Amino acid sequence: MEQDQAADLTRDPAAAAADGPEIPRYLQVFQEIRDRISDGLYPVGSLVPTEAELCAEFAVSRYTVREALRRLVEQGYVERRQGSGTHVLSAEPGSIFSQSMRSLSELFQYALDTDFRIHAMEMERLDEPTARLIGTEPAEPWLHIHGVRSAQGDGAPISYTEVFVPERFAWLQDEFPNCHGPFYALIEQRARVTVTETLQTITALPMPPESRRLFDDTRPEAHVLRVVRRYLDRKGRPLIASVNDHPADRYSYTMRIKRDGG
Repeated sequence: MEQDQAADLTRDPAAAAADGPEIPRYLQVFQEIRDRISDGLYPVGSLVPTEAELCAEFAVSRYTVREALRRLVEQGYVERRQGSGTHVLSAEPGSIFSQSMRSLSELFQYALDTDFRIHAMEMERLDEPTARLIGTEPAEPWLHIHGVRSAQGDGAPISYTEVFVPERFAWLQDEFPNCHGPFYALIEQRARVTVTETLQTITALPMPPESRRLFDDTRPEAHVLRVVRRYLDRKGRPLIASVNDHPADRYSYTMRIKRDGG
């Protein structure tokens, strides 16, 4: 069972000039409503304000509010019922981890909303399969970081993650353990480079031993969804890459595809 899905996440040139990507308004609205639910302002069983009320409060469009509510539905906080509004289901995210990303600013926010704990870090020359996986040449020296990404709050593991940093940025290795946010943003800020595009590939494959230990899954049929992201500069050179193994039965990825104009 193997399926690949590749997507380009292209950076807005205006965002590249800033210290960090601007968070889209719908994500800001999502975070505010999520926090209100978690804090009990909107208790379980209650109704979230209507779309019109949220539009007025946040001074945003109906489309922005719907995007924010869609994310709340994806993460198990609320349920939308035709004719009866948006009901709060839980003050915590659901057991299935859901992602929906369209830009680098959303990847930036994802890193802020989760925790990454480094378990090991060493320089190594990449073997051929690993080099092919992240799109570089074998035998090149890279800084290899192993770790676990987990949900904030309950600390439940989301993915077994490996990060690969080219040797030219390995001087940052002492800063990665204390980095709050995405590593690519740290590299941009400290090395004065710019990520202009991210190539993302999603592959289904049998669960590797490291993930079996992390997720305590001994089922022979267990699989992961492997999300590989390569962060590229304007010349197409990799600035950093990550390999993220998510348990397939606890992870979903949503992509919205619209018809071309005309």
